[in-house]
Amino acid sequence: MTESSTQAPRPAPLWRRLAAMAYDSVLIMAIWMVVAFIVLSLFGIDNARTVEGEAVTLDPLYKNILFAAMILSAWSFFAWFWTHSGQTLGMQAWRVRVENTDGSSISARQSVVRFLGALVSMLPAGLGYWMLLFNARKEAFHDKLSGSSVVLVELMEKGRNRKS
Repeated sequence: MTESSTQAPRPAPLWRRLAAMAYDSVLIMAIWMVVAFIVLSLFGIDNARTVEGEAVTLDPLYKNILFAAMILSAWSFFAWFWTHSGQTLGMQAWRVRVENTDGSSISARQSVVRFLGALVSMLPAGLGYWMLLFNARKEAFHDKLSGSSVVLVELMEKGRNRKS
């Protein structure tokens, strides 16, 4: 066994989590543009609009359908990556991974709990994220809630673990 494989994974610091979130938020916005186009195309933009004075707003029914589609698409993005590799694209760039305590990928049920818990963690002022600075295991609210953790992904040293 190598030295790095015998050590417990180190918790990811808050700044790396935030950097991965910023990266992933750009991807989510792109997905939401496609989702909005699809939803509004299905209903027809003229059917979705109501004119109030000079302002044009979405009909409340279409607005709620669009909101639900956006939430579902965001969860689908995160759930796919978390349950398959443990890393979204932003997490890959910042070398962090979400996993169970045994190192395995989280389940679909855990992804739902983690996603909804992360939304709650953002309120108020990201308090659920800030709490990882004050507990020994470096867990955010949604980490505790879902029974998962975000850890650093160590890069393999050049030449190490390579078959000759």
